[in-house]
Formats: sequence, C-alpha cells, structure tokens
Amino acid sequence: MARSMGFLTSTIQVRARYRRCQAAWQPHLTRTRTAILAAAKLAPGRRKALLFGAGLLHDIPLRELAASFEEVLLADIVHSVPSRLAARRFPNVRLLTLDVTGIMRELPRLRDSPGIPLPASAPDAFLKDCRLDFTVSVNLLSQLSWVPGRFLGALRPEADLAIFQRGLVLAHLEYLGQLPGHTALITDVRWCARPLAPGAKGAREWEVLQGVRLPEPDWAWDWEIAPAPEREPGVDYMAKVHGYADWKKAGGGADWTGKPEAQGG
Repeated sequence: MARSMGFLTSTIQVRARYRRCQAAWQPHLTRTRTAILAAAKLAPGRRKALLFGAGLLHDIPLRELAASFEEVLLADIVHSVPSRLAARRFPNVRLLTLDVTGIMRELPRLRDSPGIPLPASAPDAFLKDCRLDFTVSVNLLSQLSWVPGRFLGALRPEADLAIFQRGLVLAHLEYLGQLPGHTALITDVRWCARPLAPGAKGAREWEVLQGVRLPEPDWAWDWEIAPAPEREPGVDYMAKVHGYADWKKAGGGADWTGKPEAQGG
C-alpha cells in the first residue's frame, strides 16, 4: 500500500533532498529538535513517548528522548534502512509501522470507484494507552492530505477531494487532543516561492492545510525547504512552520474555519 500510493517514493525523495539541501535545512531541523525537547518537559510522566512522522529521524532528538523516557515509539507509514539502524542503537526505542489516519489502506480499491464515498478518518490507536505520557506530531500534518490527494488525482471530483483532504487534517488535530498524556504539534502551515532576481515577478504564497486555520503558535520559523535551483531555477521555496508545546491547550478553543485552498508549487 505504501509503495503503490507513493509514500515510499516520497520518503526516498525527502532523503535525497536532505542530502542536497542539508545546510539550508539545518536551522529548521535544530529548531524542531529544540521544540520537541521543550514540549517533552511538560509531559506528566516518563513512561512512553510517541512520535508521529518520525520518518528519516533528521528532526528527531532521538538520543535525548531515549534517555528521558522508558519507551520511545517512532511511528510512520514507512521506515528507511538508516532509521532502522539508528533505532537499534537504543534498547528502549521501537519502530512502529502505522497509518495514523487509519484509512489509507482503503484508498487503492476506491481510486477507480467514484460512486463509493471516500472514508472519514477516525484514528483510535493509543487512545486507551494509560502509559502514554508524551505524543508529538512532527512535520507531518500537511503530508497527510498531500500524498492521498496526489494519488487520487483527477479520478475524484475536485470538491469531494478537497473535503476529504481537509477531513484528514482536522481528524489528526482532533486525535492529538484526545490522546492520553501531553501532546505537541509541529507543522508547516504555508509555502511561498520567492524569485531571486531583483524586481522579478512571480512571487506566490499558498496554504498547505486545506484551509484549516491553526491558533497562534508558541514558535514560528521559516524553513528553506527548496533553495534555488532545487525545485526551480532562480526561485527559493520557503515553508512557514508553527510549533505548539501544548496542543491540547492551544487547540482546545480553536476555530478551525475556512474553505479548502488549492495546492500550489
């Protein structure tokens, strides 16, 4: 399923981009690791830590978390060989292959069946885990809708697809608020493309959370995600990242309104 939907390809592409853009990415990775550790200090206990979107571990302070918690679970839909090797260095770290939406496995059979409604995401993993003291979603939220949207493409009506993608984002935010223990969130919220030539036109900016509006963050920074010419000659691509040390507190009174917006870039 992960291979057919493009998750494996996406992971390989991210790994390759990291190699090419490591220097540009470093400030973002450092800020992400710092935010995770700051949020972890707010956890009510030191039993189990769960990280959604652990991915290639570039932005995960694995050594510090392994030293702070009895058990650390690194959850993602695919795990690379380097990630597996890194996890083996710590006896209390375990890799968990998990579809955090709970519905990705259903999509391939529904791809060519426009008469069947797309499923609603309602994740329930760990909701009754009394040992779970800390959960953080790391640079994952925008990807939850992007990969399925690319997979389904023009095979579904645009309006139906937009509602489905927005539902994935909202379901993940609600899920974080329902989990036991302390929860935190780090996510990109918008991208922009900036031409480098003086006076050049074509600068653009777009949301990546399907119109979902997040509350004011505890931290915010720019991620130079694709400096020229990585994605386009003469154009830098930047992502605005928001971090929430206590998602239950920040998101509890959130007004998640707004209409789905077209993806750009």
